[in-house]
Amino acid sequence: MESMHAEGESPFVALDDDNASGSSVAPANDSDYGGEASPYVECPVETCSHVMRHEEMDAHLEHHAKDFASAAADAAAPSNAVPAAHDHDPDHGRGASHPTGSPPSPGRSKSARGVGRHHHTPERKSERSSRQATAISAWKLLLRMPGSGASSSLSSKKKRQADQPEGPSARTTKRLGLGRYHDEERMPRWLTSHIEKGVFVKAEGVIPVLSQMLEQCPATKNAYLCHPSVQHFSKLPKECGFCGYRNIQMLCSYIVGIKLNGYRQLNRNIPTIFQIQDFIEAAWDQGINTQGRVETGGIKGTRKYIGTPEALAMFRFLEIPCDAQGFKNKETGKSEALLMEEVENYFQSGVGDPTQRVRLTNLPPIYFQHAGHSLTIVGFERLRDGETSLLVFDPEYRDSSKVTKYVGRTDFEFNNPNWALARYRRGNKYLKRYREFEILR
Repeated sequence: MESMHAEGESPFVALDDDNASGSSVAPANDSDYGGEASPYVECPVETCSHVMRHEEMDAHLEHHAKDFASAAADAAAPSNAVPAAHDHDPDHGRGASHPTGSPPSPGRSKSARGVGRHHHTPERKSERSSRQATAISAWKLLLRMPGSGASSSLSSKKKRQADQPEGPSARTTKRLGLGRYHDEERMPRWLTSHIEKGVFVKAEGVIPVLSQMLEQCPATKNAYLCHPSVQHFSKLPKECGFCGYRNIQMLCSYIVGIKLNGYRQLNRNIPTIFQIQDFIEAAWDQGINTQGRVETGGIKGTRKYIGTPEALAMFRFLEIPCDAQGFKNKETGKSEALLMEEVENYFQSGVGDPTQRVRLTNLPPIYFQHAGHSLTIVGFERLRDGETSLLVFDPEYRDSSKVTKYVGRTDFEFNNPNWALARYRRGNKYLKRYREFEILR
């Protein structure tokens, strides 16, 4: 995957291939947002290019900062340190990339484009991390400037939210945002070609490693985790807008992993993005949750965002039992509290031994949606200070090599488990930005 992006380019320069491909992407209609400029902004990190709302940029960059801090620490490690067997794989820790239908064994990362095409010296890796960290610092400063586009957009959004009537928590398949590509008729040819090649990014065997880290973390009071067969699927560079698909793939990894009812309809494999689109369109053809087609105008061959309604339609089409639930309340913290309670109760229902500190279950993960993004909930954690956190696989980020190098091992001692767990935790600091959530399980 490293060969796709040359080094040395400014992280502030957007590399847009749409014009070259002939694709036409209409910008968000300003009138939809009260006459403001588009609420979307692209991540300045050169290997990311994620498109998000202004108010989400700060949290997004914080996660990148952790990644670059980890990379810098790896680069500064003593040269006589004994590496794990696959530490020399340049793609390892950013996820395993390989063709659909031919994944490597758990814990081994191979690239569909070949291993070792670009081996980076510690100095080059450190320089790249430093350059990206500088870009992150500059953007975080910009986001906090009074009168900036980001702060103005956020203030206006808060005012609009205050004017909205309060809605009770209820079951829902209401869409939480159509996204930047809602008017796109066809995705760029380069992206179509890339998807057709079957290249994707995933990490297997991470759940057992999380279990060990939680056991060793002094801040953890108790925790729950889903079935260990769940794999972490992550976005490709410049892929944009496919978080919903990646989360569906994570749920499908459970279905295929335990051969749940419906895995034959999936041909015993994790579906590709185009296959997921076909399933959703087929569900609409059969009259299942057709409001999604009305709202999107169809998704085949596009980067239009999908969410809970489309995931629900697909799984019902495949006759896989599932249910969607929404949490919406104007009162600050109320939706978050209801969500946390529901998720904790869900994982408690699958516990065999409630006396264990880290409680492993055979439960499937949960599809989790808020405005602008979706994630996969793989567990729940209660800290000793009373705080609670969702434990998630976020398709926007890949697992650190500091985590994946322990896949398949049970006898390791983690240096700083609390630090490593931070990228999987989504607690109050993250959730308080939103007043509405959806889950599918």
